[in-house]
Amino acid sequence: MIRNLKTLIAAGVVAVGMSTTAMAGSMEPGSVLIYPEYLSGSGSGTVISITNTKDDPSFNQNTNLNGVVDVHFIYIDGEYWTEFNRFERLTPNDTFTVAASTHNPNSEQGFLYCIALNPNSQAPMSWNWLIGDEIVADSNGNWLYAFEALAFKSLAAEGDNADDGDGVIELDGVEYQAVGDKMMISSFFGYDDSGITAGLILVALAPSSDYETTIDFQVYNNNENEFSTTHRFRCWDMVDLYDIDSVFTDAFLKSTPYDSRVNGLTYTTGWARLDGDRATDIVGNEPAINDPAFVGAMFQSLGGISVGHLLHETVAKNATAGVLDSLQ
Repeated sequence: MIRNLKTLIAAGVVAVGMSTTAMAGSMEPGSVLIYPEYLSGSGSGTVISITNTKDDPSFNQNTNLNGVVDVHFIYIDGEYWTEFNRFERLTPNDTFTVAASTHNPNSEQGFLYCIALNPNSQAPMSWNWLIGDEIVADSNGNWLYAFEALAFKSLAAEGDNADDGDGVIELDGVEYQAVGDKMMISSFFGYDDSGITAGLILVALAPSSDYETTIDFQVYNNNENEFSTTHRFRCWDMVDLYDIDSVFTDAFLKSTPYDSRVNGLTYTTGWARLDGDRATDIVGNEPAINDPAFVGAMFQSLGGISVGHLLHETVAKNATAGVLDSLQ
């Protein structure tokens, strides 16, 4: 699953990641943050950061600091789909940075989401002041790539309860901002065994890890020729693009009527549109979900340099709510 990462580690990669958040291209704070991955196994490590940007150091009538928020960290294991929880308090203008291996010693890979909580009641709270990011590094501390956390605003008034009482975080345009209807890879280099790599990270926003999500891909070469493929995964996945389909390889792209204008590049390129097709409960207890919500990121390596970015998304929002598991 992480063959690309091992290749990058062996190359001693140093990298920088740039991206947008899940809010139609903005970089605004939110009340829920999703970190697409954490890796803390042999030869890798992830540094997680979160910041409370609320600038209010005053005291209220109960002599408690205004501007304080508790944050629920929920790590979801990417192999066994188990959950590990932490709680951290952030005062105004406070930031917290931690190695994932220290914060979550029970799991080596998966994804993380953080929820703003009322420091008194511990209920999900509308607190659109949180920002965050993550850096993936090798065992020597060399940076591989980085992502900003995907931020989702609560639609309730500041300080109010953000949950409707069912104990589930819903990215539905009612509780929190909805996810885009489709995700997009702005460009990728066709895989080649001489040094080109590209990996995709996917997070399924389904009601439970019993759901298997199918993603439809519309893949285009640099001459507008369209190809299609699908990919299935449960909960979280980190996969090489060429393991999804050969359409992502340099050899395949060069076999198509591609744009051969001189551009100074040796490799061919393409882009892709991703759309949730169907999520099915493999246990058979729950109904299937059409047009399931998901988010993701990707990383690429060329010539020993790696970069990472979140997937772009359409302005149109998904009609199906994105769901993060129970807060219990």
